[in-house]
Amino acid sequence: MSRKEREIEQRKDFILQKAEKLFLSQGYDDTTMDQIAEESEFSKGTVYKYFLSKDEIYLTLGIRAYQMIIEKTKKFIKREEPGIAQLMAVGKAYHEFYKGAPDYAMVFHHIGDKFLDIANKPKKELTTNEKAYLEQSNAYRDLFVGVIVEAIKNNKLRTDKDPIMIGITLATLTSGLIKELTRREKNLENLNITTKQIVDFVFEMLGEGLKPRE
Repeated sequence: MSRKEREIEQRKDFILQKAEKLFLSQGYDDTTMDQIAEESEFSKGTVYKYFLSKDEIYLTLGIRAYQMIIEKTKKFIKREEPGIAQLMAVGKAYHEFYKGAPDYAMVFHHIGDKFLDIANKPKKELTTNEKAYLEQSNAYRDLFVGVIVEAIKNNKLRTDKDPIMIGITLATLTSGLIKELTRREKNLENLNITTKQIVDFVFEMLGEGLKPRE
């Protein structure tokens, strides 16, 4: 990498750091390119030189969020044998990600909702960051599906249901459960109940329901 290329990357990283601070502290809608330029002490024209739009910068955070949850999921999966335990480990990794990096978890979900149309865009129309975001999204999906396929191959998971349906159901239930528990965390503390206790109990019930039929 030449000196000029290094300087470009350094500037991009610096702008991203300042944009990340704004996005995570005040959200996507309340963050403007003017604020990002002011925070990074560059002109708005300079910021646009490195990033096509606010969306492009925001997608970079989404890519990082995916990288974080993929890394954590791999660690959790590695601890378990193929089967129900490994499948539940995917959900537990998500819970740990949500608790450990709530700001990135917020970005993870917000981008998933806001940029649903990215997956349907023709490949030739995708920006560099959109391509990178889809690659991470697909990597996480493949990781999840791979655990399901491996469980079925080892006769550890019921085969009367479509693996894709199982994956979508588990992902939806886990996401909704953890967001709701996080919202009610203070109320649960008053009842001397932790979110982990409920998550473990729900995963135990799900695990029982996913065991192979006699």
